[in-house]
Amino acid sequence: MYYIFGIIILVAVISLYYYFKPEKKVTKDVFNAEYYRGLNYILNNQEDRAFKIFTALMDVDSSTIETHLALGGLYRKRGEFDKAILIHQNLLSRPTLEQELKNQALYELAKDFHSAGLYDRSEKIFKNLSEFSSYNLSCSEELIKLYEVTKDWDAAIEIVNNLKVDEINNHKKDLLVSQYLCEISSDHYENSEIERAVAVSKKAQKSYPDCLRSLLQLAEYYSSRDVKLSLQYYYNAIIIDESFAKYILNKIIGLSKNSENDSSVLDTVNTISEIKSLTFIPDIFIYLFYQLDKETALRYSDKFRGNDEFEEFLINSTIVISGNEDIVKTSMIETMLDSYKKIFSKDFLFLCKSCGYKSTVLNWLCPSCNNWCTSSPKTTFDLIGANAKNVRQ
Repeated sequence: MYYIFGIIILVAVISLYYYFKPEKKVTKDVFNAEYYRGLNYILNNQEDRAFKIFTALMDVDSSTIETHLALGGLYRKRGEFDKAILIHQNLLSRPTLEQELKNQALYELAKDFHSAGLYDRSEKIFKNLSEFSSYNLSCSEELIKLYEVTKDWDAAIEIVNNLKVDEINNHKKDLLVSQYLCEISSDHYENSEIERAVAVSKKAQKSYPDCLRSLLQLAEYYSSRDVKLSLQYYYNAIIIDESFAKYILNKIIGLSKNSENDSSVLDTVNTISEIKSLTFIPDIFIYLFYQLDKETALRYSDKFRGNDEFEEFLINSTIVISGNEDIVKTSMIETMLDSYKKIFSKDFLFLCKSCGYKSTVLNWLCPSCNNWCTSSPKTTFDLIGANAKNVRQ
């Protein structure tokens, strides 16, 4: 009896020893050697070998989990989403993973799914993680990016309105809401729901008074039924962002195709021509030249004489194109005039102020850098002038 009791005590002591025995840790030298060997494999594009090493490190030292998180992020940036997903799912398969590290791995996995186009999986993880206070803002911002890609504007608006911060993804909250409303308005307009489109654009303008896009939308919506109101919206848009003046003038003059609108358009063009902060705009000169008289057009151009060499060249070129001067029609001059006409074409390029992305269509959300309201209209001549100025500097 005592013999059996002694065996039980001995087994219990041995069990307690092994239970409380400190885990054997890999020495710093061994960890560094393996870690740098793994990095060397990455640099030599031997990702499979690197992955095996980092997996082994994770098995023997829980501190290397962050190495795997970084490695997964690296794969995602390189577009190897399947490898990034595999790494982060492998981390989550560890039953002893601490909650904070689990949340980190989940967050990275959700970003992997987003990048891979698996939006439903990404959304589900981000929503669950947003319940944690430390992840609420970051997950909400990621959800907003996801809804922008999937064009779920109502869901994006709801998240923006619920966040108690001034800026989201480096944009003001009011700006984001106004842009999402403009997207909804545009959808209504494309579906011929004009009244709903007008109402939503007005809501966007009220939400963010400096919303240039809502003013341009309202100007377009009213162009066929209330030209004076349309012109007012166009004028207000120029006041908000003068870099759009040439682009908007092109649309204003387009309203004069209907003879009933001539006087209203002329009044608006005259008013815009008096804005002192604007540079010389060829469309204004040509419109005044043909709709009023040569003297009025020349008075407009004379205000800009001597300001800049390039602007002087622009004025002279505009006068030539308008037919104001008697020029001998030699083949050389005709070729020059043709080249000028191409430069003064009505086509606009839209240049992103943030990343330089160029497009023939106006993208309010830049497809390249994913920033709102960074595209600015430029004529071919604007781009030539900017390059000329850069060369001089």
